[in-house]
Amino acid sequence: MRVLLVEPLGHWGGHFTAHTKHLAQALVNAGVDVTLLTFDGLLGKSTELDAEVKHISFLSQTGVLNPLLRCLPHLFPSKSIQAQLDHIFSTICTFFLALRRSRMGKYEVVHVLDAYVPDYAFPLFASITGNCSLVFTLYGASIETRLENWGARFRESLSKRQIMMGFQLWRTRLLGTRPATTLREFLYRRGAERNRLAFICYTSAVRDSYSGSSFHNRIMRMLHGAELPEAQPLTKGEAREHLGLSRNRIMLLHFGANHPLKNFKVIFEALRDLQSDYKLVFAGKVNLVNQANIPWKLAQKYGLQQNTITVDRYLTDEEARYYFYAADAVILSHRNEFKGASGVLSIAAQYNLPVIAADVGEIGNMVKNYKLGLTFEAENPESLRESILSFLDINEEEKRKIKRNLSCFAQTHSWQEVAQRHIELYQKLLQNGAVS
Repeated sequence: MRVLLVEPLGHWGGHFTAHTKHLAQALVNAGVDVTLLTFDGLLGKSTELDAEVKHISFLSQTGVLNPLLRCLPHLFPSKSIQAQLDHIFSTICTFFLALRRSRMGKYEVVHVLDAYVPDYAFPLFASITGNCSLVFTLYGASIETRLENWGARFRESLSKRQIMMGFQLWRTRLLGTRPATTLREFLYRRGAERNRLAFICYTSAVRDSYSGSSFHNRIMRMLHGAELPEAQPLTKGEAREHLGLSRNRIMLLHFGANHPLKNFKVIFEALRDLQSDYKLVFAGKVNLVNQANIPWKLAQKYGLQQNTITVDRYLTDEEARYYFYAADAVILSHRNEFKGASGVLSIAAQYNLPVIAADVGEIGNMVKNYKLGLTFEAENPESLRESILSFLDINEEEKRKIKRNLSCFAQTHSWQEVAQRHIELYQKLLQNGAVS
């Protein structure tokens, strides 16, 4: 089977890079002939692909225009506008090349892994493509769901000067108007008439958010993949020695991007008066556009500079493993409206690192159902504080049970299993022309 994986945002951090890399590799390991198509590669050395994964980027095809196209989105002084334009521009260019290659008829399935404003990107792409088996991954909830409590959230963004959040809310508002939704439905119907379509999501909440859409019965919920635990793991002492961290202090880790649907403030409020000797480590590139989640500013505000370490860069897989082995627990703090899956939860399972997670959507359910750690009420610092104190009181035998649960979770949700489910979907789409 020949599959074209299309990832317009692989040069950005977060799931765009890690998920794409692991899925592509897992499909190749399962015997699929995969070509990965990106705008400008995948971010970070950690995402170097094996030779079996053929890779094409839009910018690699542009020759002398490459420098100009690379800098176009960055001509505006505002970082917020730069990010939005980069997303739009990357998606359009990558779709253009994907359309061209799909028309060459080389692939049995074209799978778009992510796209800017998915509510519009996928019907537009489907409407101008013909006689293809198309799969679209929906990471985020529908526009209708994102419009819930819009007024209160927009006023909050204004009061807290969260420019990026306010801009995204206005964009969502415009895309949720009647003319916009009518256009979206028209494009979808046209795409469905011209192609065989299927959709993937990673949480029940995201799938349910599309319950009013005409393609709801075509959405299949998938697992979010995890790497298997290492046969010879590092000890906590070895990892901390490598990182230059104290062997005796408690280490609480936050890993990954500081996107607007996370809530860093709650973490600092919960730890403000904690008497234990601890270090709070934020590991991952910090996007300065998301002013509400700048760790060093919050550390200064709450007087926790001495307790906070920020590693402000995109970490390779090799670098990340040291932080996960060094930590006592990883904190997943999201806002109430977050409905997506967490790649960090899968990484924690890979390294048997207990989780302290906000009880939102799929994240909270998985932590509780699989007993991967503790949960707390989202956006409630007192609840998080109680969970941290409860975790610190857990004895070693209980911690070993949690780690065994994490190991089982990683094996149950392995990338091998995820690849097989993707292949089954592809085959069903090719055979029947529909997935339900």
